[in-house]
Amino acid sequence: MYYPPVNVEGLLKKRMILGMNGIGLLLIFVGFLFALSGLGGAYTFAKFLIGTGGLVGAFGSVAGALGSKRTTDMQNLGLFIWAGLLLAFSAWLLIGFAAITF
Repeated sequence: MYYPPVNVEGLLKKRMILGMNGIGLLLIFVGFLFALSGLGGAYTFAKFLIGTGGLVGAFGSVAGALGSKRTTDMQNLGLFIWAGLLLAFSAWLLIGFAAITF
């Protein structure tokens, strides 16, 4: 049986890009709250959440900038800049929390 190929560009809508960025920011925020709790196990889980949130948000932005046919050039530039800022912010949080000794 033959199935037509899936059009990946059709799946990358602006709502999907916004959703991935929202999930990434939510993971970073929850990880930040876990890190503020000060518990040992929660601290390790917080680092995981912050790193994962930064990567999910940046991956969504870069995928949207590179693969979406519905975004303009200025939107693509903004998505690349947003991905860089999101990665830099999550790395700053991870480095900042690594300096804290419990």
